[in-house]
Amino acid sequence: MGIFNRNNKKGNENFRVFLDIYSPSDNLQKPDTKILDFGKKALPKEIIKLWNDYGFGNYGNGMIKIVDPRDYMSSLYKWMGKEDFNKIPIVITAFGDIFFYDRTNDTISFLDVHYRKIDICTKYQLFFNKFLVDEKIRSSILRENLFNEALKKIGKLVDNEIYMFVPALVIGGTETTENMKKGDASTHQHLLFDLGTEKIDIEVLDK
Repeated sequence: MGIFNRNNKKGNENFRVFLDIYSPSDNLQKPDTKILDFGKKALPKEIIKLWNDYGFGNYGNGMIKIVDPRDYMSSLYKWMGKEDFNKIPIVITAFGDIFFYDRTNDTISFLDVHYRKIDICTKYQLFFNKFLVDEKIRSSILRENLFNEALKKIGKLVDNEIYMFVPALVIGGTETTENMKKGDASTHQHLLFDLGTEKIDIEVLDK
């Protein structure tokens, strides 16, 4: 299965359950030296191993993407209102929401770009093998059923593509495949910020 070969990878226990559900695509991009150097200073070592062993791109047919933080820092910091390099985007959903690592408390938070809120999800250690694989999380936050519908009707996502609601939910759109198309994730994240007028809500989802 391309570069996804568990038998040839060592030390995958940290991501075993995650990889069983979110199989890596065959065209993942390997990290360059610059982002690896940054990651080694700023992120848990297990994430760097995931980057090295597999790479950036679609997992689970694109239901989530493991991302190069550089591609989404501008989006995240625009939503937060300032640059804060203690907060590093590591995963986005098929619909453009962002999961980011917080170095100050070793947690993962979730930026919902559609409903304008930030939730503190879980401790980093629980994120991949417990939080992301939980059926309720997949159903609600990742919109698994809607994702599967979109995959069939609109087609696979490539590179930095996401499924976009058109019109956007913030201006009256609905969460249906009839009101959906594919587009660039970062561009749409910036657009959604500019469309909204309400302040971002910050809540705690699960400590």
